[in-house]
Amino acid sequence: MLAVPRVTPEQAEEIALRYYGVSASAERLAAEHDDAFRLTTTAGRSRLLKVSVAGAAGEPVSFQTAVLLHLAAAAPHLPVQRVTPALDGAPEVRMTGGEGPARLAKMTTWLDGEPLGRAAVGAGLRRETGATLARLNLALRGLRHPGARRTHLWDLQNFSALRPLLDELPGDALLPEVSRALPAVAVVPAGGLRAALADCLDRFDRHVRPRLAHTPVQVIHTDFHGDNLLTDGSRITGILDFGDALAGPVAMDVGVAACYQLGAPPDVLTPALDLVAGYHAADPLRPADLTLAAEFIVARVAARIIVSQANALREPANRAYLLRRTPQAIGHLAALRLLSPDDAARTLRAACGMSRRT
Repeated sequence: MLAVPRVTPEQAEEIALRYYGVSASAERLAAEHDDAFRLTTTAGRSRLLKVSVAGAAGEPVSFQTAVLLHLAAAAPHLPVQRVTPALDGAPEVRMTGGEGPARLAKMTTWLDGEPLGRAAVGAGLRRETGATLARLNLALRGLRHPGARRTHLWDLQNFSALRPLLDELPGDALLPEVSRALPAVAVVPAGGLRAALADCLDRFDRHVRPRLAHTPVQVIHTDFHGDNLLTDGSRITGILDFGDALAGPVAMDVGVAACYQLGAPPDVLTPALDLVAGYHAADPLRPADLTLAAEFIVARVAARIIVSQANALREPANRAYLLRRTPQAIGHLAALRLLSPDDAARTLRAACGMSRRT
């Protein structure tokens, strides 16, 4: 996987002026792969400019842009960014020439608010976060686009594809700076981190992958966490970054979102139950969905540990951003492995008001 040259703030300003007629200063925003910039005009108005590697030519509009256009029409009440058309009226700009692959530029409105990850989050806001995800999934249920069949490293449907990345990690699957950042209290899973991660991959192949063949899919966000959500303290006021969206089971979306609401041991699952219950109240889940969601919570935590470190090896300049939450994920994995998968699934079902026999 070769690193794609980054777009500079000066180049972002040139793109904004040339293709959108917007004269603004560009400030780079932290991002895993795409180049994202906050544009600020002389009048003080802000917009978001995102430049990514272009996909296959010939599609009327890219998948990410199609998601935003669909939501603007199907769910105008949802707090998502709106596409700003280019000077020629196109919803995005495909740029070719020069070094490297073709690039795709998209400008959207800017949403102000406090990131959920920095806010004081109680049970009510966690439930509202789950309900917001449910409303988003209900709105996306009718979207069809060939780009939805994409996959990427964070696609837990292909969790097994992370085995080669795990093999590349040194020692006990810990980069030195991650090891140094771990608390003094031992949080590495019993038996070692590498063995625990390999066991997660093995369990997925044995117990989860066979179920996915019979599970319905739709377009889902797949990255519903505190950095991609804005809040006013009582509700979600912004849903950001559809860069990882794809077609997948709703249970995966719920599991990913719940993974970012985990608490401190021994009650690691307790805060996440609020989110799952909030989702279920707005878009009822089946018992089978909750069984899968419990599996996806663990898989996402394991993926965070593997992918963040693998990406850091490939992109040293972005290392601090990529590894910022890896120590926390290691602690969560250690706590989750003290629960049996059946107990975790029963806990999720109970949070949704389902009886033991359901």
